[in-house]
Amino acid sequence: FKMNNGEIKRKRSAYYAAFKLKVVEYAEANNNCAAAREFCINEKKVREWRKNKTTLKDMPRSKKKCPTRCASFPELEKDLNNWVVECRQNGYIVTRTGIRLRALQMSKDDKYKSVKPSMFVASAGWCTRFMNRHGLCLCQRTKIAQKLPRDLEEKIESFQRFIIKYRKEYAFELSQIGNMDETPMTFDLPSNRTVTGVGEKTVFN
Repeated sequence: FKMNNGEIKRKRSAYYAAFKLKVVEYAEANNNCAAAREFCINEKKVREWRKNKTTLKDMPRSKKKCPTRCASFPELEKDLNNWVVECRQNGYIVTRTGIRLRALQMSKDDKYKSVKPSMFVASAGWCTRFMNRHGLCLCQRTKIAQKLPRDLEEKIESFQRFIIKYRKEYAFELSQIGNMDETPMTFDLPSNRTVTGVGEKTVFN
């Protein structure tokens, strides 16, 4: 179609995954140039689709575009996501910076031989894509949950037995027994925001 200044602007086309795979199959049987002529598309697209053949196979055939960019380091991201989930289940705050530092630390492990330190820098953009791929987002804390220890009742009974034992042993009067409360001092203030799963209604730490 024509623009106001008279120049002709080409309309961008979107192709279904099924069509792309058909083009890839033809290109593999012949060559990229032949596939471009056969299906009247740019040869650059043929090369791109052949490169992303695995991704296209995993996509629904009726989709035109992959919703998120595929991970370059899938094994590392899988274990990193498990780490984020485990931290949240234990009530720990997870920040974007924490995710990036953890990823850099994991990239040095021999387990991820395909990850080269010079290639993987855990940039802010990579962190955003990682969170999108695994359904994570940065949320404001909505609730502070104070969890009582599981052996609370056992500790209370043990303390009571301790007091009764020494009161009988030394014949203490009730007036000689006092109570002192301890006031906790926080030196490391936790953040009010944490990375958690998309759709979480209650975010606590």
